[in-house]
Amino acid sequence: MNRGMLASALEAQGLVNYPTEWWHWSYGDRYWAYATGADHAIYAPVARRAAA
Repeated sequence: MNRGMLASALEAQGLVNYPTEWWHWSYGDRYWAYATGADHAIYAPVARRAAA
């Protein structure tokens, strides 16, 4: 019941769930773009800067 309520709330806001991990939700990344049919991800990984 609680997982279903969580899923309904998150899906209503546009998040997508990884099918094998009920706790893993995405928005705006590559998986989200693939799952929703979007042309591209909203954001991408950020490259780590070298320490000074």
